[in-house]
Amino acid sequence: MSARRPAVEAALAAVGELVAERRRSSMAWLRECDLSMAQLHVLATLHEHGEMTVGALAEALSISAPSASSLADRLVERALVSRERSEDDRRTVRLALSPTGQRFTDQMHGLGAEQFRRVLARLDDADLDELARLAGLLREASAAESRPRQAAGS
Repeated sequence: MSARRPAVEAALAAVGELVAERRRSSMAWLRECDLSMAQLHVLATLHEHGEMTVGALAEALSISAPSASSLADRLVERALVSRERSEDDRRTVRLALSPTGQRFTDQMHGLGAEQFRRVLARLDDADLDELARLAGLLREASAAESRPRQAAGS
C-alpha cells in the first residue's frame, strides 16, 4: 500500500484542485444572487422537501418559527417563495417555491453544469472516455468505502 501512497496523494491533490476551482465558480455565482446563506438554506430545504409549514421549515433548519417566517417574508418579496394560509386552519401557513424559486433552485443545484459541460467539451473523445471510466471506478470505490459504515449503523 505504501508504494501507491504518492499516487494516491497526487490524485487527491488533482481532484481537490478541480473541486476547489468549481467551488470558486459556484460561490461567485451565489454572491451575484444577493441572497444570504440562511435564505439559500430555506430555498434548498423547500427544494428538497416541497411544500412545508413555517414550523416544519423552522424545525428542518433548527431555527425559531419567527426566524423562519422572517426569512420566508424576504423570499416572498423576491418572488422566490409563495405563502398560503391553510383553508382548514387559517393559523397554518404553508410555504412553497414559486415557479421563479423552482427555476432558481434548479439552477443552484445544477450550478455550473453548463459551464462544466463546456470545459469537458475541450477534451477529445479518448480523454472523455477515459475520464468517464475513471469516474465510474472512483464512484464504485467510494460506494464500497461507505458500505461498511452503513452496515455498522444498521
